[in-house]
Amino acid sequence: MNTVLDQPKTRKPYHPYGAALQAWKSSNRECLLAGAAGTGKSRLCLQKLHFCAKKYPGMRAIIVRKTRESITQTAMVTYEKKVLQDGWLGNAIKWRTQEQQYEYSNGSIIAVGGMDKPSKVMSSEWDMVYVQEATELFEEDWGALTTRIRNGVMPYQQIIADCNPSYPTHWLKQRADRHETLMLESRHEDNPSVTPEYIAALDALPGVLKDRLRWGRWAAAEGMVYEAWDAKIHVVSKKKLIEWGILNEDETLNPQVVKRVLASVDWGYTNPGVIQVWALDSDDRMYMVREIYQTQRDIDWWIGQGKELKKEFPIEIFVCDPAEPSYIEQFNKHKLFAIGATNDIAPGISALQSRLKPAGDGRPRFYVYEYAVKERDDARVKEHRPFCFTQEIDGYVWPKSKDGAPVKEVPVKVDDHAMDCGRYMAIFLSDPTPSASDHLRDIQRRVEIANLRKIAPTQGVVPVQGTLPQKQKGWWEH
Repeated sequence: MNTVLDQPKTRKPYHPYGAALQAWKSSNRECLLAGAAGTGKSRLCLQKLHFCAKKYPGMRAIIVRKTRESITQTAMVTYEKKVLQDGWLGNAIKWRTQEQQYEYSNGSIIAVGGMDKPSKVMSSEWDMVYVQEATELFEEDWGALTTRIRNGVMPYQQIIADCNPSYPTHWLKQRADRHETLMLESRHEDNPSVTPEYIAALDALPGVLKDRLRWGRWAAAEGMVYEAWDAKIHVVSKKKLIEWGILNEDETLNPQVVKRVLASVDWGYTNPGVIQVWALDSDDRMYMVREIYQTQRDIDWWIGQGKELKKEFPIEIFVCDPAEPSYIEQFNKHKLFAIGATNDIAPGISALQSRLKPAGDGRPRFYVYEYAVKERDDARVKEHRPFCFTQEIDGYVWPKSKDGAPVKEVPVKVDDHAMDCGRYMAIFLSDPTPSASDHLRDIQRRVEIANLRKIAPTQGVVPVQGTLPQKQKGWWEH
């Protein structure tokens, strides 16, 4: 087989090496290219899709990620800028927006789809499915995809995937260890275009990120703060939240089960700012149903996000990083009722840690919705830094003493923005005194009086005298 693919004259021909060459030749039903960042994994998979689309007229392939939106700035850019020849897009290959697919003149197609909107993926049959960043998927997602590779135009049907390593017990690693999936180890030596500057950036990554992204190891962080965290338990699917009654089919909250909706905020600009929205059930379980995690955003942008979230969710209060009281004041000016969080680190960690452990009914009191993040911070992704709660928690660790033992006092102050945000809410909910709920009622009563007096509650929250109602309406009754 000729492994030099057709390219425009202005570019060097593409040559796969090492594990990439093995993946190129593989006809295994499940083939995974795993390894360090920048080893050319995605490029190989896209080149192979393109080659097969040209070679087998009428073949059907699809590029899949956890979310459809994430494909636009990743796989589609590589495909259009590095794989396709100049002048092909719009002529020999046409992009159909409505169908969300590239159509070849020989009848082949390469579609794109996300598991967050699975109808495109699951309603058709395919010859090849390319899963980018396969560790993002649940094993049930992968299993569902295996049922769709049965179009029969190509002589073999294949799921080809790439990923950076995750923790050692990840389902994908276990699947490879059971020889159900062929896993090939991609190395920097396989990618002649990798630069010394890029390697230096990977060398500068902290802790477990360096193990995984520089050296390609399936590694767990040493001295994790939240030892009880288990993504297989605490990250939950839409299907599961519907089963539990937290979500409706359209992703709205079910008011028959969700009793309160709160939000927590960690301010940032150069460092990420974070807003997390929490739904609580009658057992006081926390479900993170939305997370906004962005850098380079000013307070006006965050106020806008708060307003949009208030339209979507009946948020009672924003529990905020107390380091920026002026920002809290601005939230209140815009009727985003906000208070400063308790920022005691040890009690906050303890409050969140206790929620991760199974309670008397066998279930923890803390969950993260798999699609809580709707938009990723492209700068963080490009820098290979965490861009959400579930990515931060793996590397949230205690510092080490000289003998290497963890010092369990204050965690390492790196990539902890979503961690702080979650901690604010956990300690807010664990407050055994009535002060927190009283504070919320004071804010609500102050706004009511302010509306009557035609004054804005822009100054600090002052308790209002008078008898508070004994029973508050549910949020769905307002």
